[in-house]
Amino acid sequence: MNTQFRLSVLTAACLSVGYSSTTFAETAPSGTKTLATIVVTASREGESINNTPAAISKIDSTELDDRHATFIGQVLNQTPGVLMNDLGNEQHMMSIRQPMTTAAVYQYLEDGISIRPVGVFNHNALYEVNLAGIDSIEILRGPASSLYGSNAIGGTINFLTKAPSANPTADLGISASSEGYRRVDVGASNTFDSDWGEHGLRLSAYASDRGDSWQDHAQSNKQSITLRHDWHISDATQLKNIVSYSHLQADMTGNLNLEDYRKRPGYSYQTFTDRKVEATRISSQLNHQWSDQQQSQFTVYYRNNTTEQNPSYSIRTDIKNGKPTGTYSGQTTENAFQSYGLNMQHSATLDQVKLIVGAMADHSPNQAKTNDIEVFRDPDSLVYTGYKQRQLLRDFNVDVNNQAIYAQANWQVLPVLNLVGGARYDWISYDYENKLTPSKITGAPDETRSFHKASPQVGFVWNLSPAMDIYSNWSQGFVPPEVSSLYGANLVTPNLKEATFNNIDAGIRFQILDNRLDGEITLYRLQGKDEVINYTKPDNTREPRNTGKTLHQGIEIGGTWAFSDQYAQRLKLSGSFARHEYKTFQPSSTLDYSGNTMPSAPQAFGTLEYQIKPIPELLLSAEAVYVGSYWINDANTEKYDGHTLLNLRANYRKNAYEIYGQILNATDKHYAESTSFSNNQASYTPAAPRTYLLGLSYHFGK
Repeated sequence: MNTQFRLSVLTAACLSVGYSSTTFAETAPSGTKTLATIVVTASREGESINNTPAAISKIDSTELDDRHATFIGQVLNQTPGVLMNDLGNEQHMMSIRQPMTTAAVYQYLEDGISIRPVGVFNHNALYEVNLAGIDSIEILRGPASSLYGSNAIGGTINFLTKAPSANPTADLGISASSEGYRRVDVGASNTFDSDWGEHGLRLSAYASDRGDSWQDHAQSNKQSITLRHDWHISDATQLKNIVSYSHLQADMTGNLNLEDYRKRPGYSYQTFTDRKVEATRISSQLNHQWSDQQQSQFTVYYRNNTTEQNPSYSIRTDIKNGKPTGTYSGQTTENAFQSYGLNMQHSATLDQVKLIVGAMADHSPNQAKTNDIEVFRDPDSLVYTGYKQRQLLRDFNVDVNNQAIYAQANWQVLPVLNLVGGARYDWISYDYENKLTPSKITGAPDETRSFHKASPQVGFVWNLSPAMDIYSNWSQGFVPPEVSSLYGANLVTPNLKEATFNNIDAGIRFQILDNRLDGEITLYRLQGKDEVINYTKPDNTREPRNTGKTLHQGIEIGGTWAFSDQYAQRLKLSGSFARHEYKTFQPSSTLDYSGNTMPSAPQAFGTLEYQIKPIPELLLSAEAVYVGSYWINDANTEKYDGHTLLNLRANYRKNAYEIYGQILNATDKHYAESTSFSNNQASYTPAAPRTYLLGLSYHFGK
């Protein structure tokens, strides 16, 4: 199905919905100050942030609308302690209290439901999110496993979908960039009465395409659609139904050696590597308020996801006896899973104590295949010209099951002091079936593995004044080995342990200078044990290993200063200063990296943005993005120097019309989005040069 056909289907669907909405909002009004912000991620229910002893930030609908992001990192990177790098075509890595990593240490949620099941994490999972259908984003930094289970270690990012509007509205937008990116956004929303209560509908969709650009072998197309139905059955009972679908087909450009990165960053060695993704999620959530003190929530959901890829990162030089053989290998992979899940939760307020109890169950059958390929390369141009299938390495099924119970208590000890304690217990099992004859090549015999883990959390928040809170929080989290680490890419099944993490943080939130300065400062210390990393062996193959002990500690800072009423001028700062190190890591008898800094871990990063409205209809902004230097290998002998970027944006909105423009990387800085080290040489993922983007939108009914 080509892009034009998919786009016509999405447009027709939007127009057929007519105008569509919800009556039970889940987010705070735009422009609400930090200490009055309502967040749902920290307790799974709406809660004022000044009752929340957690490092949590919120990106509201106004910020999302003004940003007109083509990549989710363009909004997330304005959050303290968050660095999401752009690997092209919505592929990415994340850094929240961790190095820039592909590890399963984050929870990505849509309205509180994990986008992917435990054991099947994908660091690129956010390309399965339809940002056009998102009203706000909440980022909870540090372990949140007491509520959300495994993987909620570095951070939990909750994408809250747009509720239907009270009155008929619709949106149509087009945009294009100087580097081949084109996009169409459509949406419609309305609320109407019926004999069975009030119904709200909202449809949000977009289709994008990346054609010829500064970079070879970098084309892509994506289509995403979100349909939300809110049914106000009665004043006490509401039902929310969501269907999300995303399709992505993207070339994978891969990395460059140092010489090519410096002299021809748009060059690509790849000609056939790509990724195809289909992701569908369906959920239905029933809320019932029994009284002012008690309410219940029941959610059922379904996921269906397929990913087929011939990934550039799997192509490697064959090594024999420590020397390159002149031949090259790779792998094609197919992975699919279906999920059937439910979550039940009840909350009750008794005097000064609010108690939340819940239970969940998730059954996710997973199917995977891996094929070994011989790769052909032109020795002069270094281009990989083609490949040939050699043998089937893996063909297996894994039934992933996760059951859990959890509880959280919020005790208002004093009018200004709130204590919070919670715990969760998870049962996780992998039922593995090898469809091939077991061997060192095709994998282990059938087996069942299980992991059981408790995740506690305690904290307090002290409201020093209506304009200032201090808080502290201790929490513990864990990550079981991934299905792919155990069964997918290794000659034998490794005996991996689950990774465990202990976190303590303390912070302050404040509004001072007559509410002109609104900020937060957080200190944290996160200790990891048995973190799983991919270790490159002397034969150039990679295998997952438990690292021993790691330490992640630092400070996260964020704030907005409205320093002048004239032209609504303000400064917005977000940043992190941290150290991530191996405390104990000895991958072999001759290698010991204990005490070294982990690779891909910049000590400092952040953004500083200046905004001004010279007239009420026009918003201008200039944003500086800083990423400090970092080591790119475990031995700490190779380093990337870091970079500083400048982005310029302008939004003009008059009545229903809006026109916007962006100049990204305005100084045309040559830099790398990520770096790696193998075969005794560094590889670089080049970033886009100066890029101009122009868009036009029309908002019906607004």
